[in-house]
Amino acid sequence: MSWAGKKSIKDHFKSLFHKEQALSSSLSKERIQSILDKWVKDRSYRLPYRSASEAAASMGLASSTLYRFFKADGTDFRSWRTRLRIEDAKILLLQEPEAPVSLIGRRVGILDRSNFSHAFKEYTGLTPEAWRKRHLP
Repeated sequence: MSWAGKKSIKDHFKSLFHKEQALSSSLSKERIQSILDKWVKDRSYRLPYRSASEAAASMGLASSTLYRFFKADGTDFRSWRTRLRIEDAKILLLQEPEAPVSLIGRRVGILDRSNFSHAFKEYTGLTPEAWRKRHLP
């Protein structure tokens, strides 16, 4: 099969990317919020996406749409996702008092124990261990 006279693969993907951007940029704020609500309900924030772009793609959104949505609210996707993960971790720390902190971190999508402890302390003022000890009966 000859590609002569046809779009190159690069041009084809470029065209798809522009169509996706046009579609997601025309979404209303309410529709984007609905997509995010479903993403949270499904606990997809627990998946260890490395970037906001990967997470946006999993939601069927262009990363620029996600960026603009959070920028309008004065925050960013990564901080929002981290806060979700930490709130989830707080629940798990109390529900599973014998579970290692590193396991709790992995379950909420923060794979490295050091990164988990650092993020947890940034949001709560305490390490996961200290927070657990303070809040357990």
